[in-house]
Amino acid sequence: MGMEKSEQKQSKAKKQGRFRLLVQAVSFAFHNGYINGWLKGSPYSGSNKLFCMPGLNCYSCPGAIGACPIGSLQAVLDSGVMKYSLYVLGFIGMIGMLCGRLVCGWLCPFGAIQDLLYRIPLFKKVKNLPGHKYLRWLKYGILLVFVILLPMLVAGPGGTGQPWFCEWICPSGTLLGGIPLVLSNLSLRASAGLRFAWKVALLLLILVGAIKVYRPFCKYLCPLGALYGSCNKLSLYRLKVDEEKCVRCGACQKACGMDIPVYQLPNSVECIRCGKCMAACPTGAITSTFGELVNRRKASPSVPSPEETLSSKATRLRTIFAPLVGLSGLAALVYGLCAVFACLIFSRCDGLIYFVIYYGMNLGVTLTGLIALICGIKLLSSRKKPGKSVELREFAAVGTGISVAANLILAPLMLFFCFCVMNATFSLAYFQNVGSFMLTNNCLFFWAIPTLFMLLASLALPRKEK
Repeated sequence: MGMEKSEQKQSKAKKQGRFRLLVQAVSFAFHNGYINGWLKGSPYSGSNKLFCMPGLNCYSCPGAIGACPIGSLQAVLDSGVMKYSLYVLGFIGMIGMLCGRLVCGWLCPFGAIQDLLYRIPLFKKVKNLPGHKYLRWLKYGILLVFVILLPMLVAGPGGTGQPWFCEWICPSGTLLGGIPLVLSNLSLRASAGLRFAWKVALLLLILVGAIKVYRPFCKYLCPLGALYGSCNKLSLYRLKVDEEKCVRCGACQKACGMDIPVYQLPNSVECIRCGKCMAACPTGAITSTFGELVNRRKASPSVPSPEETLSSKATRLRTIFAPLVGLSGLAALVYGLCAVFACLIFSRCDGLIYFVIYYGMNLGVTLTGLIALICGIKLLSSRKKPGKSVELREFAAVGTGISVAANLILAPLMLFFCFCVMNATFSLAYFQNVGSFMLTNNCLFFWAIPTLFMLLASLALPRKEK
């Protein structure tokens, strides 16, 4: 009987591995599906490049049909003008809120390449490099220094910043973008210098390392993984461990390429959601939120009482709205603080009137983000506590009201200040310019999204719960 169970587990793990490999292949083709680019050696330059793809895939790759989130984030941070769009952070936050680092395990093209390299039967395989405990923090330093600070603070010859991570580190850009373009263009081949040689050397080091060590770039260097991983504990897709079923045998950690003790840290920031731990668990103690939903639909449950139905519905709604409200609030808070900081420190607005209006609007966005973040934390911390829905419903409603009132009041006050205190000249064109200015800087977007989620939470949560 035990042998049969073991064989079933092995068969299940193999099927899951083959399915994941198929999904990775489809994702690779989707990220790099511009065939003409590969044939002609020139990147696609259509309107699709305005949109980010979920994985780390170079914008300059001949086959890329979309933009890389990390490349786009650097591009808007180093633009040198106030009109930078935090759509990129919103996109990363949305993906992270939905599935965390599942993108790394299933969709990222460079992650798929490392998986294939690790299957090559060369060298003695190891999961981690020496000093793994400390090296895994390196990707956060790269995110802070090479993706955020250097592009923002260090200006190039033209007065704008540079995409430092793309130019000095990114192996995906070298493999899928730099090398194909250099090989197919004589002019680029002639101009390739020491920087390109450095990147090729770094790429070779990572690729050879990936044959021996499981996903070294993902573990130690990837800033996108650092961003997605920070959402693992709050995302809609999470892993759960049934403490009653778990025998703490360590089979999950043995199967995990990232070497995570899943029975202790099911939603570690390092987890790439590959699913190997679920397939390896001998007692079926590890499940996912999506898997539970599917199994619940397949099962034939007994008819619950009205009180149980109401409590179950409230718990599900709190579980759904907690990450939506909380992470949208966090995104709005980060955006508002960044914009206010930019106003005060860099003074990148055209004229004092624009500065006052923009500063006021972003104070409203910051306030909205703070309220939504608190609301999300409350929803998350009380999702398993019965009888809290009415209190949370009222909090979400009050938060929505404060958010709407604050932003509706701040905008007229700023205009009143401009026209009465600063003696600005009234004109319809001026109002149109101000409206356009606010829209292009995403103030309204980052205010509206968390406000909408709080409103939906206040309407969806039950009015009564025993």
